[in-house]
Amino acid sequence: MKRKRMGLRLGVAFAVLIAILVGIGQLGLRRMHEINDILSDITGRRSDKLQLAREALTFSNRNSRITMEIFLVQDRAQTEMLLAERSENTKKISGFVAEIASRCESEEEKQLLLAVEGTRRPYIDSYLRAIHLLVDEGEHDAAVRVMVNETLPALFKYHTAWDEFVDYQKNQLDIAAKQAEVDYAKSRRLASLLIALAVAIALAIALFATRETAREIAARIDAQNEVTKLNAALEEKVTQRTRELNEANKHLNLQSAALEAAANAIVITDSKGAIVWVNHAFTTMTGYNKEEALGNNPRLLKSGEQPRGYYAKLWSTISSGKVWQGEIVNKRKDGTTYTEQMTITPVTRRFGDTTDTHFIAIKQDVTERKRSEEMLQNSENKYRVLFEDSADANWLMDEKGFLDCNAAALQMFGYSARAELMLHPADISPVNQPDGTPSRVAADQKIASAFLNGKERFEWMHQRKNGIAFPAEVCLTALTLSWQRMLLATVRDITDRKVAEERIQFLAYSDALTGLPNRRLLQDRLTQALASARRQKGRVALLFLDLDRFKNINDSLGHSVGDLLLQEVARRLTKWGREQDTVARVGGDEFLIVLTGLKDVTDAAVAAERLMGAMIGEYSIQGHALNLTGSLGISIFPEHGADTETLIKNADTAMYSVKESGRNGFRFFTEDVNAQAVERLTLENSLQHALDKEELFLVYQPQADIATGKIIGLEALLRWQHPELGLVPPDKFIRIAENCGLIVPIGEWVLRTACSQARKWQEEGLPPVRVAINVSAVQFRRQGFPEQVRRVLHETGLGPQYLELELTESVLLANAEVTLSVIQALKAMGLTLAIDDFGTGYSSFSYLKQFRVSRLKIDRSFIRDVAANPDDSAITAAIISMAKSLHLEVIAEGVENEAQMSFLRAHQCDEIQGYYFCKPLTVDKVADKLRGETPHVRAHASGGQS
Repeated sequence: MKRKRMGLRLGVAFAVLIAILVGIGQLGLRRMHEINDILSDITGRRSDKLQLAREALTFSNRNSRITMEIFLVQDRAQTEMLLAERSENTKKISGFVAEIASRCESEEEKQLLLAVEGTRRPYIDSYLRAIHLLVDEGEHDAAVRVMVNETLPALFKYHTAWDEFVDYQKNQLDIAAKQAEVDYAKSRRLASLLIALAVAIALAIALFATRETAREIAARIDAQNEVTKLNAALEEKVTQRTRELNEANKHLNLQSAALEAAANAIVITDSKGAIVWVNHAFTTMTGYNKEEALGNNPRLLKSGEQPRGYYAKLWSTISSGKVWQGEIVNKRKDGTTYTEQMTITPVTRRFGDTTDTHFIAIKQDVTERKRSEEMLQNSENKYRVLFEDSADANWLMDEKGFLDCNAAALQMFGYSARAELMLHPADISPVNQPDGTPSRVAADQKIASAFLNGKERFEWMHQRKNGIAFPAEVCLTALTLSWQRMLLATVRDITDRKVAEERIQFLAYSDALTGLPNRRLLQDRLTQALASARRQKGRVALLFLDLDRFKNINDSLGHSVGDLLLQEVARRLTKWGREQDTVARVGGDEFLIVLTGLKDVTDAAVAAERLMGAMIGEYSIQGHALNLTGSLGISIFPEHGADTETLIKNADTAMYSVKESGRNGFRFFTEDVNAQAVERLTLENSLQHALDKEELFLVYQPQADIATGKIIGLEALLRWQHPELGLVPPDKFIRIAENCGLIVPIGEWVLRTACSQARKWQEEGLPPVRVAINVSAVQFRRQGFPEQVRRVLHETGLGPQYLELELTESVLLANAEVTLSVIQALKAMGLTLAIDDFGTGYSSFSYLKQFRVSRLKIDRSFIRDVAANPDDSAITAAIISMAKSLHLEVIAEGVENEAQMSFLRAHQCDEIQGYYFCKPLTVDKVADKLRGETPHVRAHASGGQS
């Protein structure tokens, strides 16, 4: 019984002991689970915040790299794309910071995060300012200074704040780990304490137990020790597993972040092609967000530009476990297409299990690259066409010489093969350039300058293979081909341009017809001569030569004869002049001669006599023997002027004085001559307004039949009543009117006024007589003259048989074809033509027959001494006899006495005009004359002119 009680007690003791041991084990396990849960919670939360901080740092580093790229790229579109990417990254960083802030637990942790945000704002502001300066303002240097002086220091502070935050998280993880170790130690101590208590109880029980139970107690103690060992082993395994899980999480997070942040788009599909994962680059490239892409087949990107067989081959390749690489044209969400380069890799988790196969596709948008490659190819093709087909010689060269050339270069320099032209530019140039610089030295200088400045344009003297040198225009343009700096040399042969420039230079300073200096060159040389004369206190003479009656030669023989005559005159003047003298042609038949080195005015007179002797005489031009004279005016520096314009004007004035004094001579400028020139200018200026002011008027001188004395015509004579100078003689202003062009409107006014007055006399019942009008050569040659005459006759109502036009011989002989057509048109109207001043010009009998004139008018110079001078008598008699034989009427003008009248009557002259019969009459007196006309000739006071 005692043994049973003992056994019972031992049983109860052992039961209690077992219960204690079970309680200790349960308590130890529960405590270890609590410690593990606490550690997992702490490490999880800390790891999440640590991971968020690292991702924020990753995107911050990426933004720094994007900022550097923005400073490097030049393309505006690419810059905008980088700015957009940076903006997106900044938003993500802000999201990460907000997420971390929401998870902060301690005040210290919040303070560290506030420090991060505080350093981030200056960093963002500085790089935004730098980007604004670079992109918007174009201030690259200023942007760089902001980046260096503000952005980089702010970035360092920003990263330092993040490092402090990360270090804090790491420290908290370390603290948690240490706390776990402490808790584990406490658990172990508690377990040891409980075990010790159990041992004590067991020892107490053992005191009351029998020796038989001692072994059982020892066995149980051994069992308890084994449990302790097992607990320790379990604790070690838990710690190791926790460590492994942490490392695995770190690697997994890193890999996930790397795939998400990859620049290339990444797509993962299952074995059936359904998309199970995409990264951010994929959404950016395609426009589909992750929710739209996940679960879909990549066929949603299909553009239709590849044939079905292309996709079949792709699927066949990856289905067999092989990697596929190639390019595909896909379509974005917005419908635009793009070219991507793609690599698809099959991945199987378990070897041989194809059901668990996934396909990883890595994509890169190569649209811009393809476009750039196409543009590059097009540019290369264009360059090749321009290079090869250019009419200019083209070379590619480096600093040592030519590397390639086109066909034009071979042709220009006379080579047959390109290999022959692979030389240095100096090898196809003369030894020296025109300025004396050695060609090799000059060429190396030009090449170096082109490499330095990017372009160099200059003129160069080249030399062909046959040794002929020629001028060229060279343009060197720096470029880069295959990463090598080169020059494109374009050479253009400018021989023709140089010849043209020389010709232009010659024409700019020389007369094209004679080759003599023109007015510009003469003024330049005259200016230099005057400057030299001032220094040396010498004299300069300016001779102004005008050929007499040269216009008659042009009009009668044609401009070709006139041009040849001018050339011969120029040759004689050049031969006559000294080497230091300048002979220039400044107008149609005007020449200026500058004489330098004169000691006295008489030297100019001697030179003028020599010049006149050399120039005056007979010229044989195309079979025509021409006797030429000239009028020469002379001005002297400094007596007659101190500048070129004054000397030329005064010499011109002196020349016109010679003209007015009968031509064929020379004269020095004087104040009297100048006064005459001033008077001539005054008359010309007044004549401009004489018509408008009604200062011009007509008088009429009757023409009488010599046999009956009856008035058979009236010659209209122009007069000018000047308000200050009084009555101006016609010989003073007619030539001025012809020279300045006023003769045309004045001549039309005379024609209209005379016809209108003649018609008015007829309407008054007076006897109708013809009215004779002198026609200027300028007026006759003007286009439309016959139409003008026809219009005036029509408007005034005068019959054409009552109008007679008087023409000079020079008018008829000038350009005979045109003259004939005009005369035929006038004759067709029914009016008559008379030759005025017959015998004083280039008389030709053939034109009398050809032009069918009606009347010859003997000039007063023959009539004046016809009764006393045998020559005048013979000439007058011959004119009358010839006219009679040609059935032409003859009228003599300037008849002033009975002796002249008797001679003309004796030789059967038809008509007379002059003071012997009647002086010129005003309009009212003409009417009276016609009303009281008597059939006989009466004498009047002589000495006037018709």
